[in-house]
Amino acid sequence: MITFVQQVINGAAAGSVYALLAVGYNMVYGLLGFINFAHGDLYMFSTFIVLAMVTLHVPFWGAVAVGMVAACFLGMSVERIAYRPLRTANRIAPTVSAVGVALVLENAAQVIWGPATRPFPTPLPQGLFRVDGVVITAMQIVILLTAAAIAVALRVGVYHTSWGRKLRAIRDDLPTAELVGISVNRLVSSVYAVGAALGLISGVLFAAYYNSVYVTMGLTGTLNAFTAAVLGGIGSIGGSFAGGLALGLLQSLGAGYISSGYQNTITFVVLIVVLLLRPNGMFGKLTAARA
Repeated sequence: MITFVQQVINGAAAGSVYALLAVGYNMVYGLLGFINFAHGDLYMFSTFIVLAMVTLHVPFWGAVAVGMVAACFLGMSVERIAYRPLRTANRIAPTVSAVGVALVLENAAQVIWGPATRPFPTPLPQGLFRVDGVVITAMQIVILLTAAAIAVALRVGVYHTSWGRKLRAIRDDLPTAELVGISVNRLVSSVYAVGAALGLISGVLFAAYYNSVYVTMGLTGTLNAFTAAVLGGIGSIGGSFAGGLALGLLQSLGAGYISSGYQNTITFVVLIVVLLLRPNGMFGKLTAARA
């Protein structure tokens, strides 16, 4: 039982990072129907920017602020250059463009920072607590609280603000939203910025939790975000959080009872099973196609 509880706690912390990634991923899909395969590499690249600022002796929170600005700028730039011109194209076109952007970011990061794994110095609390044999780290508590706070803030933003109402109008009928005076391009760009900012937050939490940053974390992040989004329901923000937590728990239990070397395998197995049994995910809804 102690082992089980320990793996649940570990999985909830890792799953919270996946949840933040998946939300940014799902916001774009829910709005435009685009699968943003560059999302994980944006999270990786902006986390490296934070590490670079810390290495230059910029105070940690100042480095995070710089990384946040850089992440938003990158997200909006990618939308403007790689996605906006393809908004009305065949759905395969923006997907291929996203893969191209991901490769560019990954190779740029490798040229700038190299392929080696780097430690991530952080002032975030690193202590631990023991409760009846179960170890809970301070970082796990920080991750869980941060994810919960962001979940609440996003729900308020999407369902109780003018920004959120306009986003839902664009999602429901983009041409009509333009006709009634909604600045579609500006709103869409803001979604990419928010998604990239969430990626930066999840990247900093991931790097602080595992004390490491590496170039291929972008590919792993994309895989986990996509799986969490599918598991929770593509297009559902709440489902993204639930899917991220569920994926983290499944990976942690698999690592505890089978082997930590099979985490990516578990991710693919979960993805295949969900697509076969419930392709709309836990909270996804069936939608009727227009004739």
